[in-house]
Amino acid sequence: MSISPNKLIRSLLFVPGSKPDRFAKADAAGADLICIDLEDAVLPEDKDCARQAVVNYINDTNREVCVRINPIDSWLGQQDLVAIAKAKPAYIMLAKCGSAEQISMAAKACSPKTKLIGLIETIEGLEQAFQIATGSDKVAALMFGGADMSAELRCDFSYQPLLFARSQLVMAAAKAGVDVLDVPFVDIKNEAGLIEETNQIRLLGFTGKAAIHPIQVQAIHDGFTPTNEQLAYAESVMAAVDGPDAGVVVVNGRMVDRPIILASERVLALAQAAQHCS
Repeated sequence: MSISPNKLIRSLLFVPGSKPDRFAKADAAGADLICIDLEDAVLPEDKDCARQAVVNYINDTNREVCVRINPIDSWLGQQDLVAIAKAKPAYIMLAKCGSAEQISMAAKACSPKTKLIGLIETIEGLEQAFQIATGSDKVAALMFGGADMSAELRCDFSYQPLLFARSQLVMAAAKAGVDVLDVPFVDIKNEAGLIEETNQIRLLGFTGKAAIHPIQVQAIHDGFTPTNEQLAYAESVMAAVDGPDAGVVVVNGRMVDRPIILASERVLALAQAAQHCS
């Protein structure tokens, strides 16, 4: 697993675009990145006001945020893209992203500083996930939209029925060399369930998980924090090599090559992030 050259995102906290009084509170909740939502969390009659509130927040603050816009093949999405791109947020998330063409359209509208996250929540998007991930060098991550995907697949919105879809997305993201974020765990009061699912998706290959409430952030961070044993091994690997292209070396009696070196780099980055938050 390689380290993305972009910001390390273990947690992404959603906040409704129609609730501007919550933007700063969400930003102070400790998540690696907040995502202000202009799509599902905003009623149709509130779309215009929410869009302007997000633009105002980006322009008035120097905070790094993500904005989820409506699908860009819709009129609302086109309005979102034009207005939000001009505000130059750190990230724009494309809802119901279904093709590389949509990525290309968004990339052309954005400034060089804005990265893209493709939200994969349809069968079409899943089938095109690798093409979406490689549709522009602006793509920083893919995200799994499990609720909409489960509706399309006619399966239960839970871990096991969506395991195959999750695995396909992990493979596409890994092949493209971008991060991959998991859908929020929607049962806010079920911390044990959140911890279990976070551990499962981390083992599967996800690099982060979204949240819908600030109380979920710490559990997600804990789930992505390396153990002392993992940290010690990663440190020993990096002490024995000159970089990711060092070739094959032996560490503690085990053969170490480039994939293990890259994985060790990520372990150290995760440990550093955890230390920074403590």
